[in-house]
Amino acid sequence: MTERPIGPIDDDGVAASGGLATAERPGGTDPLHSLEKQITLLVRRTMESVWSHGYGSDEAVDRYTYPVLMLLDDEGALSLTALTGRLGVSKPTASRQVSRLSRAGLVDVSPHERDPRSVSVTLTAAGRAAREQVREARLAPLREVIAHWPESDRDSLAALLDRFNTDLDLFQR
Repeated sequence: MTERPIGPIDDDGVAASGGLATAERPGGTDPLHSLEKQITLLVRRTMESVWSHGYGSDEAVDRYTYPVLMLLDDEGALSLTALTGRLGVSKPTASRQVSRLSRAGLVDVSPHERDPRSVSVTLTAAGRAAREQVREARLAPLREVIAHWPESDRDSLAALLDRFNTDLDLFQR
């Protein structure tokens, strides 16, 4: 299977859009190699060009703290320990991110109702508004990129990425 780059290819095999051209190898392309390459390109492109400036006006929200807002919005109040596990970061890292968001008034931190040694982190109304502002800023370029895709392809991509992320979470535990 040959991958089709978007745009012309230069002499080094690089598409004008920045992607690499992939020619069919004898015996076929290794799907795992292609997956690794595509994930690398996806992360680089979304983090650097698509979403790098889409975090709104609040300096507390960036690519590291936005996932905290997202999880709290999706799942409700979480203990710092649960948040650490779901984010896949160390407890000191999660604590710094939560502290930053708390100082900005985007999350509330309170003693956990069942364990006084633990804290519960809750999204505030301001945090929910910030999450929505960032989500809309991130959705705008995605809408543009896949506007020409059939709805079934969009649904398939979302379902496969959900499955992939679920399996990554299980692998990391």
